[in-house]
Amino acid sequence: MVFIQAVTKVRGRTLFRLFSFFLLITVFYVGISTPLFPALVIRDTQSNQVVWSANIQDEAAFGIRWTHSIHRSTIEEQYRIVDGQIILSEMSFHDYGIGMENELAPGEKLVLADGRFHIRNMQRSFPALRLFIGQVRANHTLLFAGQDIPLSLIDNPEEAITIQVEKRSILSELGCNQYKYITLNNFIQK
Repeated sequence: MVFIQAVTKVRGRTLFRLFSFFLLITVFYVGISTPLFPALVIRDTQSNQVVWSANIQDEAAFGIRWTHSIHRSTIEEQYRIVDGQIILSEMSFHDYGIGMENELAPGEKLVLADGRFHIRNMQRSFPALRLFIGQVRANHTLLFAGQDIPLSLIDNPEEAITIQVEKRSILSELGCNQYKYITLNNFIQK
């Protein structure tokens, strides 16, 4: 009888330890996989793969610079991030013509400064930006945190990308560098 009680006691402790271990692993996994940190994310639109990401704070700013295909002049758009939305706040360009803004929204101002047109006080909100990376002369460039990052380094020219704000988890950031992501899906597909 004592032997049976001892075996039952040992078995109970073992089950309790196993349960505790699995509970700890589950809590740890949930903790590192829960999206908590806001990030500016660029995804390849076709595959939906994250190709670039950077952690941000609210009211972060970034820009996109590109060369107009007809005018062959530089256009720069400045964006702010507010409550997970991307807000176009200013646009500047050299030549006013085909494909350029021709109407101002209420409160916007067109200013000529430094030999460039500037549309200021813009408040145009987007949940995401979708664009094709130019192949020939567009030279799309992300302006972020004082760096000029050619989008052709992030994804291939002629590819469609989506720029958006997402909450990212610790797990989603592990094993990734700033420009190209290696994910579990890459290994599964090969």
